[in-house]
Amino acid sequence: MLTYTPPESRPAAKTREKPWLLMLMAFAWLWPGVFSHGLWNPGEPAVFAAVETLQQGATPLAAEVLGEPAFQISPVYLWAAAAFQNLFSPWAATPYDAARFAGVLFTVIGLTSCGFAGFNFLGRHHGRSVALILIGCFGLLQMAHFMNTLTVGFAALGMILHGFSLAHRRVIAAALLLGGGSALLSLSAGFALPLALLAMALLLPLHPQWRFKRYYLTLLGALSIGLPLLVVYPFLLARLQPALFDLWLNRHIFGSFGGLADFQTAFSLPYYLKNLLWFALPAWPLALWTLMRTRADSQRWSILAVAWILITLTLLAAMPRQFQDYLVWLLPPMALLGAAQLDGLRRGAAAFINWFGIMAFGLAAAFLWVGFFAINYGWPAKLAERAAYFSPYYTPDIDIVPMAVAILFTPLWLLAITRKNIKGRQAVTNWAAGVTLVWALLMTLFLPWLDAAKSYAPVVKQMQAALPADLAQRFSDGRECISVAAHDDRARLAWQQYGSIILHTDADCRYRLVQQPKDSAAPQGWVKLWQGARPRNKTEGFALLERAE
Repeated sequence: MLTYTPPESRPAAKTREKPWLLMLMAFAWLWPGVFSHGLWNPGEPAVFAAVETLQQGATPLAAEVLGEPAFQISPVYLWAAAAFQNLFSPWAATPYDAARFAGVLFTVIGLTSCGFAGFNFLGRHHGRSVALILIGCFGLLQMAHFMNTLTVGFAALGMILHGFSLAHRRVIAAALLLGGGSALLSLSAGFALPLALLAMALLLPLHPQWRFKRYYLTLLGALSIGLPLLVVYPFLLARLQPALFDLWLNRHIFGSFGGLADFQTAFSLPYYLKNLLWFALPAWPLALWTLMRTRADSQRWSILAVAWILITLTLLAAMPRQFQDYLVWLLPPMALLGAAQLDGLRRGAAAFINWFGIMAFGLAAAFLWVGFFAINYGWPAKLAERAAYFSPYYTPDIDIVPMAVAILFTPLWLLAITRKNIKGRQAVTNWAAGVTLVWALLMTLFLPWLDAAKSYAPVVKQMQAALPADLAQRFSDGRECISVAAHDDRARLAWQQYGSIILHTDADCRYRLVQQPKDSAAPQGWVKLWQGARPRNKTEGFALLERAE
């Protein structure tokens, strides 16, 4: 007897996709660059100094760098970094590496939350596509692997997107994610972005797609949870650190826009649009493709993503500070849009993305392997000469573990790109695999070479090695001192981390460390004893001066 089975009750069709491969790729993408190097500019020295200060007993409510509050550094990141240091340093990781685990944690939260949002909004398999698009975005690489407190904001935005995706079926979970994510976001970006997203959430019911009972209940629950959480930090700061509260309220409550006393704006839209082209690649072309195939107001997820992008772009356009990492605020909605029509991507477009990724990342990987032989074995000679020019402090250093990782990644990538009948999702997977390969090779084969060029350690050691033995002894026992200007943060942070000589801020010393371009003449009344700089840095240099008799 023939029977009819409704579509919704039929078992799901089998798929050849393997979720564990996505988890393996994400794991492989997360860790290269976290280990085995010093503090790199622009942000790592200041963040690590704040972590050290917290470990020494400073208030956990605000970051402190060189004795000054630094509200641009999220306190949540400091708490996580300090916790990882206590757990893993020194037995399993160096203090630098352990502090970077905080960025890994928040990146995992952001990727996972965005993936679940894709699954809830778009359906089966699309959560993986959202995560793959994010992994493939160039802008997320440096942020996720180095000490960057904006990873807290990425995690918070992922939670908020996840909360919106649950509003139609799980009100309590959606309210918790929206409220908690907004509070967490305020501790990373200030109050401007959370309030803008809150206004967006309140305005979404103007469209019929978001006009349903469970969303109203979600909004009510999110406000009931989020608003009290938003005031917890200001309340604690006001009660425990009144002076810091006044500073935060008047100069930092709105993040980069300032505070109540000095709210600032500027026109920065061209800067952010220009940097978005590479920062959000391949998310933005895929998002445009989705908008070309789908009306922006036809689905709940498209309405949300477009509204999110427009509101965030408006904030960035008025941002007084131009800092490319703020573009991470756009990645969750762009990745969601980009994943929506991956299966409908034309075969020619998918083939082009796949071909371009294979060519670009394949050539980059081949160049890195050739470069590895050049910097360590001197062949090819011309390339070895250029490598020495850009990183003259590097000495050949071959470690078996990074070599094994690099050797493993290359054939796995070759295996991934040999699949036939490439469609949209496979093209994005291959792109993410190519990004992972190049990043892994760069952070294994070239890591010591990069560290010698980007770290301040060689510069500090050069200065101390250049000192006569008797002068170094006088510095050590306090008979002589070296002064440094209070505003020379880079010099103070570098010598604090890598030097054994204590610098005295604005002291009346016979010797003075100044920050000036290399080969600059000594100021009148001073004699230059030493000068140094990181390789190929034409604007930043250091000089040790002695007062002329």
